[in-house]
Amino acid sequence: MPFVTEELWQALPYRKDALIVAPWPSTDLPKNLLSIKRFQNLQSLIRGIRNVRAEYSVEPAKRISASVVATVDVLEYISKEKQVLALLSKLDAQNINLTESLPGDANQCVHIVADEGLEAYLPLADMVDVSAEVERLSKRLSKLQTEYDTLLARLSSPSFVEKAPENIVRGVREKASEAEEKISLTKNRLTFLQSTVST
Repeated sequence: MPFVTEELWQALPYRKDALIVAPWPSTDLPKNLLSIKRFQNLQSLIRGIRNVRAEYSVEPAKRISASVVATVDVLEYISKEKQVLALLSKLDAQNINLTESLPGDANQCVHIVADEGLEAYLPLADMVDVSAEVERLSKRLSKLQTEYDTLLARLSSPSFVEKAPENIVRGVREKASEAEEKISLTKNRLTFLQSTVST
C-alpha cells in the first residue's frame, strides 16, 4: 500500500522528497561476517527441517524431536538459538539433542545436511506411522506405474506419434518423463522406509 507508506514518510520530520524517489539508506557500519554465516547456518537448518516435515506430511501442530550434529563451536551458537530453532521448525524444545556424534538411531532417522559441519537427524517414528506410510507409498507407486505405462503405450503407438500434433506428443513425453521421476523418488523413499522397519 504505497500511498499509506508515503503518508507515513511525509509525516516524519525533514522529509521533502517523495519516498518513491528517495535514495536507499546507506551505512558505513562494518558487517560481522561471522554473525552472517551463523545466521545463514541456522536459516539453512530450519529450512531443511521444514522441508522434511512437508515431504513427510507431518501435521503442522505436531512437535518432533531432533538431533543436531555439529562441531563444538557450531553447537555453541545453535544452543543459544535453541528456542528459535524449536519455534520456527516446530520441534519439541525439550527433545532437541545437540551433539558432536551421530545419534544411536541414525539409521531410523531422516538425515539433513544443513551446511558443512551442521547436520540434523529427525526420527521417522516421531513424524509418521511408518507402516501406514509404506502402505500409502505402495499405493501411490502402483498408481504412478499405471499412469506411466499408459503414457508409454501411447508413445509406442506409431499411429499416435505420426498423426498427433507435435505439441501433444511433446506434452505426453514430458508427462512420461515426470512420471518416471516421481516413480524413482517414490521407490527411493519406500526403500528407505522399509529399511527402517526391518532394522
